[in-house]
Amino acid sequence: MYIFIVFFLSVSASFAEEFQLPVNTCPSEGKAIHVHVHEIKNAKGSLKAVLYGPDPESFLVKGAKADKEREPATKGSMTLCVAAPMEGKYAVVVYHDENDNHKFDRNFIGLPTEGFGVSNNPSLFLAAPNFEESSFEVKGEVTHVDVDLKY
Repeated sequence: MYIFIVFFLSVSASFAEEFQLPVNTCPSEGKAIHVHVHEIKNAKGSLKAVLYGPDPESFLVKGAKADKEREPATKGSMTLCVAAPMEGKYAVVVYHDENDNHKFDRNFIGLPTEGFGVSNNPSLFLAAPNFEESSFEVKGEVTHVDVDLKY
């Protein structure tokens, strides 16, 4: 009986976390994407989610975003909602702007000094991810995407 209760509670907790509601209101236009951000180190500053696509050439290009959202950070996990203008392939980049200077801070050799993550959680080693390994398909009314932050 004890094992069943522990199993039930762990499944319930993971289910609730997986479908956490966004902290912001989803845009009324477009297809909603719930970006579930995990492993947020602290509640300093803000979290910013940037949506790119459906054109792969626009990925990580300054000013070429499809949508963005910035909200005060919460330690642990939180969900942000961004909207895709239409169905298709998209990618999300999230960063934790701990000092709230509205910049993605880097050190003198260009490596990030603040937490960040990318949809599909590709392994990153001294290079930015590409659109193909970071993209996901937007279909229907709501798409759910998980992003783990790395510091």
